[in-house]
Amino acid sequence: MKYKLLVLDVDGTLLNSEKEISKRTLAALLKVQQMGVRIVLASGRPTYGLMPLAMKLELGNYGGFILSYNGGQIINAQNGELLFERRINPEMLPYLEKKARKNGFAIFTYHDDTIITDSPENEHIRQEAELNGLKIIPETEFSIAVDFAPCKCMLVSDDEEALWDLKSTGAND
Repeated sequence: MKYKLLVLDVDGTLLNSEKEISKRTLAALLKVQQMGVRIVLASGRPTYGLMPLAMKLELGNYGGFILSYNGGQIINAQNGELLFERRINPEMLPYLEKKARKNGFAIFTYHDDTIITDSPENEHIRQEAELNGLKIIPETEFSIAVDFAPCKCMLVSDDEEALWDLKSTGAND
């Protein structure tokens, strides 16, 4: 059986503990592509944050793909063509913002090379911005400031139980 496609999860599979592609892994993946196997980078990261990895792996030279935002976008790495996209209805943002405020959670979304958030000092949001090379834009009125349909919107908290409670109650509130 000849493999034609290799899908790699970025964090936890492709990258080492320093959040880098090791030289050995890079050499192996370049060789695999030279043999005709296409690579798909899959991640919850935004497309902008995956581009440096795609370039390092030379996905554009070998017909690879980027699957970002947990499947919210699929990009052809050769020409940057958007092949698939699923966005959040902007009418949901006030509801999400209300839930975040009620539970003391931070909220953020991505837009091009930025993170838009109501909590620019939140350590998790700062780490996310650094990991993906994004600028942070603080917005106290999050749902008003986000005037586009985002691919992903996140609620952030160290209170894991409260996050699970929110998931289990869903749209009941």
